Amino acid sequence: MDLTYLETTLQNLRKKWPKDWPGLAVVLNSSLQKLGFDDRIKLPARDQAIHDCIFSVIEAIEKDGRQRAKLKLEPRYHNRLHFADTVVALTVMLVNLRKVSARPQSEQLSHEEWLALLIMVSHDFLHNGQINRFRSEIEAVTVKALAPYMKKHKVSATDQALVNDIILKTDPAYVAESHQQIQGLPFDLADHRCLLVLIQECDILASSLPDTGKTLTQQLSEEWADVAPDKSLALLPPAGRIFFLKRMALFSSPASHAIGIQHNIARQLADIELI
Repeated sequence: MDLTYLETTLQNLRKKWPKDWPGLAVVLNSSLQKLGFDDRIKLPARDQAIHDCIFSVIEAIEKDGRQRAKLKLEPRYHNRLHFADTVVALTVMLVNLRKVSARPQSEQLSHEEWLALLIMVSHDFLHNGQINRFRSEIEAVTVKALAPYMKKHKVSATDQALVNDIILKTDPAYVAESHQQIQGLPFDLADHRCLLVLIQECDILASSLPDTGKTLTQQLSEEWADVAPDKSLALLPPAGRIFFLKRMALFSSPASHAIGIQHNIARQLADIELI
């Protein structure tokens, strides 16, 4: 799986959105298949709890999204398509991490991969389309909303704490320091600092690509139009794109290097500077 595969998959999702939306469960099941999941094999109890929680959460996300869509209140950017984008991005990154570490693609998901999927599908649960006034303001709402689902499915206390901590740090304000913290370290998802960086990368990967990035920037601008008009308008000029690509679209993981997103971003910056 490379950037071409990622871009094609993201465009295919957009052809379905919103009129023919298949649902997050379809997207997730496709991802699980690509990650070697075999539902005939019994999962360890901790992983089964996460598996069940994931599907419970995406059902709730779909229900909430449909209700808000009927009222024309589903956020323009932080909607069900964004959840799907990040799951696809995570799948591509996990597959490439396996390649880099020479781990078989057919191998069952590790505990850390299950955790990554739960965090990814949950990270913007019940996002209100607003902007944080202080660090992790909206993410804290997500953590609170997610708690009953993790409790219901008996996700271990240790896993719950980790999921909560990483979701809180999906606030973009943490991105630069998160990448700094893993500099010089072996990249291992068992190291929660590395897992956080991978999640942050997948959160903005679709926005970092030229085609999907253009439309997502426009949608984020529309989402912010009423709550922060100045910030909304600042996203749209070339200077806004340059700021995002240089300051926010940070990628450190071996998977990100394997797919070549850094070179793609460098080309985008060069093209903008030629305009």
